[in-house]
Amino acid sequence: MSKGQTVLITGAGRGIGMAIASKLADEGYDLILNYRRDQGKSAANLQRFIAEETRVKVTLAKADIAEPRDIQEMVKTLQKNGISRIDHLVLNAAAAPFKPFMEMTRNDWKLLLNTNLIGNTTCVQEVAPLMTSGGTICALSSLGSQCVLPKYPLGIAKSALENLVRYLEVELYDRNIRVNGICAGVVNTDMAPFLKELWPDMFARYDNAPRRWLVEPEEVANIAAFLISDKSSAIRGATLIADLGSTLEL
Repeated sequence: MSKGQTVLITGAGRGIGMAIASKLADEGYDLILNYRRDQGKSAANLQRFIAEETRVKVTLAKADIAEPRDIQEMVKTLQKNGISRIDHLVLNAAAAPFKPFMEMTRNDWKLLLNTNLIGNTTCVQEVAPLMTSGGTICALSSLGSQCVLPKYPLGIAKSALENLVRYLEVELYDRNIRVNGICAGVVNTDMAPFLKELWPDMFARYDNAPRRWLVEPEEVANIAAFLISDKSSAIRGATLIADLGSTLEL
């Protein structure tokens, strides 16, 4: 039952995060949509979304997921505004440099680890106390966790995130909070043109193959909706690969 349940989605202002928000609104979940700053495309998308969505309650929650103090303040503000229970948490926010490991600087490492590991862990630490039995956590990963992609340090952070899914599932089992992940293939968001420039050979190879390979954000959203629902009650500590089978024939 989604009626009366609340989902917090990090990085909700664009791409996969926005698709998940739309899907969960369709299913009747109340939403808490996290975003990083008041300017830019994400903020504009969220203002448009909140103006048009009349079926469910939508709350905006500003915080830079790379900053643990921001996350703590975000949760405190939500509580001050009367939100005492969060049923589900979708960890979608991500940030990373796009460069070879041999060129990674100390600041690059801070960006990579603070958002994708420290930030996600802090979100769980702050939100889990507000979750009740039957709650779920869903973490968004990518194919860089499974195969080596050029200039993609995010891949090793996503590998660690998938392992964190397993550890959190064990830690939170006694509280009946299920933890799972989605490893998405190349998703057809506004990042796709940038990735095409980054990986031209891979895009050319896939574009000439018979198999459809660009995953639509709505397809990822459908899986997220499934994982936070009771229909997936037997799935625990797993990361589902959603790549249209594109890596079967590398």
